[in-house]
Amino acid sequence: MGKKMKVEGIIPAMLTPFTGAGELDVDGIGKTVDFLIDNGVSEIMCLGSTGEAAALTKEERIKVTETTVKAAGGRVPVMVGTGAPTTRDVIEQTREAKNAGADSVMIVTPFYEIPTQEGLYRHFATIAETVDIPIVLYNIPPHTNVEIGLHTLERLVEIDNIVALKDSSGNLSYFAEVMRLVGDKIGVLTGGDDITLPCFALGCHGAILALCNIAPRMVVDLYQAVRQKEMAKAEKLYYQLLPMARAISIPENFPAPLKEAVSMLGRPAGLARAPIMPVSAPEKEAIRRALKIANLM
Repeated sequence: MGKKMKVEGIIPAMLTPFTGAGELDVDGIGKTVDFLIDNGVSEIMCLGSTGEAAALTKEERIKVTETTVKAAGGRVPVMVGTGAPTTRDVIEQTREAKNAGADSVMIVTPFYEIPTQEGLYRHFATIAETVDIPIVLYNIPPHTNVEIGLHTLERLVEIDNIVALKDSSGNLSYFAEVMRLVGDKIGVLTGGDDITLPCFALGCHGAILALCNIAPRMVVDLYQAVRQKEMAKAEKLYYQLLPMARAISIPENFPAPLKEAVSMLGRPAGLARAPIMPVSAPEKEAIRRALKIANLM
């Protein structure tokens, strides 16, 4: 097995800003990328669940990738979500992302289609063979109803261009076992906005988080505090961020609460696309309270 590219540190799952008319806010993407890089993130990840990839056209996805790559300007790598229900569609989207300048891709397990573990292994193995680009596997069973089994993961990490796993299962027992089994072979990253501290304490390599759209510097500081064994500082930051993390972590109606929080902070967001609904008045109040607890307002 060759030396794998290192995927580590704090990586925002970047939102896709829209204009008032619901079109791509290209200028807003550039501003968002600058804001995130200025706040110390290691890499930018676009077109994930937070980026509403499933709500964008093919042309829009390519435009988001090109705009993000151009805005990053080589200051940090750019990872692009290319997940789809079928192997053929993922290969096509992964090729498009590579051609648009992506440094790596993140591929969520199939959704709607529910394969066996052997089918899942072949899905990722075929993509890895077909497109020469570093691949981050994405496990989020609450959204997809498909989990990457531990034995399947052990097989997948032997493939050269499979370089990391983002786990958003919310299951700490699974996450710890992933660290034990493959933590020395690939990057293991949490996607759990509300369980960052326990995951960092388990020694994982970083995180890909929606929360970074709201408070990137605080998340970077939290990660660094754990790495430097400054646990009192880490706990303080974690508890400041927790109400915000919980407010945006519900699978239903995501990423509407996140976009609302970013809008409240005066940064480009716009509304999420239908069928996602704007947040209610009580939800807005809860988000405002959470931002105050985090000292962001």
